[in-house]
Amino acid sequence: MARIPIMHEDDPSTPRQTRELLGEIGERRGQVLNIYRAMANHPQLAKPFVEFYVTAREGGLTQAECELAYLSATVANDCHY
Repeated sequence: MARIPIMHEDDPSTPRQTRELLGEIGERRGQVLNIYRAMANHPQLAKPFVEFYVTAREGGLTQAECELAYLSATVANDCHY
């Protein structure tokens, strides 16, 4: 069971701002991953993250360059996942 609620854009109890954010994510990505659904509990924090992700992915870098950036950040931050 998730500790953080997973928001759904088709749930009438989901706040309007959150439904709009999830709809926008779905349009841009073609699907809404659960990480975005969890982050949507706080749309004011999730929106800048989504904008960053889209910019990173659509900012002119090749797939290999994106992967290199992610891996470099992982090593620099001593992440082991």
